[in-house]
Amino acid sequence: MRKQLVKMLKKLVSIQSESYNTKAMARYINQVVQSIPGCTTSFDKYGNIYVTKGKAETYPCMVCHIDTVHQIQRDEVIPIQIDQQLIAVFRNSLQQTGTGGDDKCGIVITLQNLMHLDKFKAVFFLDEEVGCVGSSNANYKFFDDVRYVLECDRKGHQDFVNKISGCTLFDKKFEDAIAPYLSKYGRKITSGGLTDVYEIALETDLCVANMSCGYYNPHTDCEYIDLDDVYETFLLTHDLFKYVTDVYKVDTQRTKYYNYGFNYAKFGY
Repeated sequence: MRKQLVKMLKKLVSIQSESYNTKAMARYINQVVQSIPGCTTSFDKYGNIYVTKGKAETYPCMVCHIDTVHQIQRDEVIPIQIDQQLIAVFRNSLQQTGTGGDDKCGIVITLQNLMHLDKFKAVFFLDEEVGCVGSSNANYKFFDDVRYVLECDRKGHQDFVNKISGCTLFDKKFEDAIAPYLSKYGRKITSGGLTDVYEIALETDLCVANMSCGYYNPHTDCEYIDLDDVYETFLLTHDLFKYVTDVYKVDTQRTKYYNYGFNYAKFGY
């Protein structure tokens, strides 16, 4: 399972996918999804990709975003593994460039759960890095039969985010249910920056969360990925989806306190 994840992540790193120019990444994701038995795919008007696997009354669900901040270059991006770290360089110039681990780590974890769970829902959002544009144009009815929503879109390896811009993402009941798994994988509940689950929280009553997933120095040319951290995050999400199977909703309506724009979306992690 780990070998498959690392191989897929290296492929994702090689695909350049700057915001508003993500067709190559969308094409690869669709190819992977089509190779997984039992999946059906749909799209909204903005182009976000929705996947449902299997038939169930309620589904575990994960979301991620398919764009990065790194400008697309003509030179080919080559992933290079050094021990358990992954960096990226341009083939011709040998100059280091960002891996796009934000959010290619989230993409690979989402795809791996889609491959290894019998019943699952996933959304691959466009253009998060320019202000959650894709998720703010989502079809929120897709989440009507979802238990809760997880996202892997935060640097490092310890954080499990329950608050964004003053908005609480999940309640005490959900916190108690996931506590043994957060302890097992060394995660701490904290506040975090803007990402797609914030938009879902504002438009639904579902419990949602974001978490660290193993990328470091995001949005820079010296960005790198720790493969151990990515795999551990996948195991955490897989355990949560497998063992925390109730539907979790918040009792109070959540409010948008701040209106962060482009700069917060890019640098607020």
